[in-house]
Amino acid sequence: MTLPLDFVIPDGWTAVDPGDSGAVFVAVHPVPGEEFTPNITVSVQQRPDEASIDAIAAEAVERLSRTLAGLEVLSRRDVGDPAAPAVMQLLRLRTGEGTELIQTQVHLTVPGATPEDRLVLELACTAAPATARALSPGFQRFVASVHVRQHEGKAQ
Repeated sequence: MTLPLDFVIPDGWTAVDPGDSGAVFVAVHPVPGEEFTPNITVSVQQRPDEASIDAIAAEAVERLSRTLAGLEVLSRRDVGDPAAPAVMQLLRLRTGEGTELIQTQVHLTVPGATPEDRLVLELACTAAPATARALSPGFQRFVASVHVRQHEGKAQ
């Protein structure tokens, strides 16, 4: 799926090939001496159903919990507006190897021409706890910069 997204990559982050991650965009922020490389991912889902953005955020937690040794939702709050609802959630993750991570997820609704055309963007920043707080302002700027490019042709 191609979606004409524009965004600004924060300083210190480098875009990399998403490979088979399921994401449409991945950026990394190498931190010397850390085992885990912080990353930002952007995923897109077409959601023609009537699931609320809160339900979609809960689905993301359920999906992640199947691949991790531990997952705790630290907070979840609405951050969008009625026309384009959004949810931010902060998660504590524990891998099978015992690595503790913090993931901030933002689920953004992109309304379509019809309800069946609705898309949901999942923006996530994952980092070790000691690094997550320092990277948070850059991720917040990244999220604020994301927007869907309007069609650039003549009116049809």
